[in-house]
Amino acid sequence: MDVIDQNLPVRVFKNPKHGCYSIMQRGVIRASARQVRLVDVTFTVREKGRQRMIREQRRNVHAYAVGRLLDFVHPDESRQLDGVEGRGVIYNPYRFDSFVDSETQTPVVHARIAQLDESGVVYAA
Repeated sequence: MDVIDQNLPVRVFKNPKHGCYSIMQRGVIRASARQVRLVDVTFTVREKGRQRMIREQRRNVHAYAVGRLLDFVHPDESRQLDGVEGRGVIYNPYRFDSFVDSETQTPVVHARIAQLDESGVVYAA
């Protein structure tokens, strides 16, 4: 695992092949995690990647959360992060072109804080 500079943003995406999240910084995957907590979050979907995935029916990394890393739990660790009070956010490339609130299905682009874990993603505006 490489060192993560907590002053620089990270890009976090679901890695279904490994059943965890990948934490990337400066174009390099720095860590794997089963739980990640970010602040100053932007939820991003690259439309060209989304369209390629739909066209080819093959997963690719085109959607992710960008923010400053507060904490994460490696897949081998037994500790748990405390939950974030907020609302769920989901992304389904076949139904939406952005991340959306799980209840209202309105687009979610920014969040003050977000937690990504085994249950999904929770954010607080």
